[in-house]
Amino acid sequence: MVELMRSNALPAISEPLEPIIEPKVRPFSVSAHWLTEDDCRLDASFYADEVIAARRIIQESGFEIRLLGDTSMTKEIFNLSRFKRIYTNDPTKGYPYLSASEALMFRPQSDRWIARDKAPKQAERYFAKDGWLLVTCSGAVGRCVLVTKRLEHFFLTHDLIRINPLLPAGYLYAFLSSWIGQALMVKEQYGMTVTHLEPQHLARLPVPLLPAALQQEIHEQIMQAYQLRDEANDLLDKADELLHTELGLPRFDESRVPYLFGSSKPKAFTVKAAELEGRLDASFHIPIAKAVVEQLRKGKYPLVRLGEVATRIFIPPRFKRIYVSPEYGVPFLRPSDIIMMRYYDLKYLSRRATSVVDQLMLRVGDIMVTTDGTVGRIGVVPTHFDGWAGSNNIGRISYSSEDNRNGYIAAFLMTPYGYYQLTREIYGGVVDHLEEEHIAAVWLPNAPLEVQRCIGTLVVQAFEKKEEANAIEDRAIARLENILTRGKGNIMPSRKGDAA
Repeated sequence: MVELMRSNALPAISEPLEPIIEPKVRPFSVSAHWLTEDDCRLDASFYADEVIAARRIIQESGFEIRLLGDTSMTKEIFNLSRFKRIYTNDPTKGYPYLSASEALMFRPQSDRWIARDKAPKQAERYFAKDGWLLVTCSGAVGRCVLVTKRLEHFFLTHDLIRINPLLPAGYLYAFLSSWIGQALMVKEQYGMTVTHLEPQHLARLPVPLLPAALQQEIHEQIMQAYQLRDEANDLLDKADELLHTELGLPRFDESRVPYLFGSSKPKAFTVKAAELEGRLDASFHIPIAKAVVEQLRKGKYPLVRLGEVATRIFIPPRFKRIYVSPEYGVPFLRPSDIIMMRYYDLKYLSRRATSVVDQLMLRVGDIMVTTDGTVGRIGVVPTHFDGWAGSNNIGRISYSSEDNRNGYIAAFLMTPYGYYQLTREIYGGVVDHLEEEHIAAVWLPNAPLEVQRCIGTLVVQAFEKKEEANAIEDRAIARLENILTRGKGNIMPSRKGDAA
């Protein structure tokens, strides 16, 4: 037996009792033959408790086990070489580019185009196909996404491993997204500052094969979840189109901004001394926000400040974050979670140790605006978030949620007309910030109530569908985990509605 030492980053905290502080260094033992398997690893995380538990569950499940790289399991598992990214400002001459984190977003969009004439050889290999799986392999490794038609037309980073599966893609996705699959993937990561995974690590991943009927049921649930996400994106596309049409606004881009030298660099401009408003940072005076407001004034409806129509604009106070296990805490939404397809590493706040927990609670229907770090990300609080807490880095706007007009505000803030007004107000040296008065100062068209309802309903429905998709996916993954944990001899018969 070989003894290894593993460091725990956080102590375990139990709500009903006084916190029990575990030792920072905890010894454990593994069989010596494990050290000579695979890559002869000596890093303790390779043999972590959850890894041992995952291996034992698979081995004792009684199901057939095959390696992911087996020719009966996948056609190909590969990643691509690094390349120098040379961008173009002309979308007609480039490929829309997504990074690994952008590929995981609920609404993947690109404002960068890889120049076609400077693209790497075999550029078509960087485009994934419908039904493939993508796995992040640098930084936060092991996160999965299933490719649908919406993702097919993006030129994807080399930091994603591509999997072309032969077994049902939804079933493989559910396994890789389960805590069992995650433990087995993450244990393979290597590197100090930035961690990495390689295709050969995934190729030797053991995958338990449930009966074909169960694989198909889980696959169909995952596909249903992704269909709902696509439907939600279609609704947001429709709301965006309707907003521009009904408000009489053209699509806005920087070509409309009156820089001194046109759109070429450097982006130079002048400011009158009377317009400084006590701010000397160039980002505050960049003419793009002014051009946005000027274009809005040419629209069909008069403008009004957001603070004049909103019932409440509120940013919670700062607080010390003390996380606990799910059964003792409140689900905690972070700013980065708002734009993601699903929530990774969801945290739970201690009810007892968080004095401002009541002020952090999310209210269904509020519009969320990220106010720190990456400013200007927008979401609507769906019914699923009832009882959740939100970060103090998320501002909340209350406005007519009873008839879905709140969705109109969200739709507007998601356009460049709203985004550039918000980001103009950013202040701070290292970390960007917004305050409540900055959000309240945004100009927006005071459209008729019926127009606001039509646009807003589409947006609210989209965010409800997004959470419905997550709930379906969570149930499918939990079912797979339960089946594997119980073993082949204890398979429960399918209940009516399981795949709904």
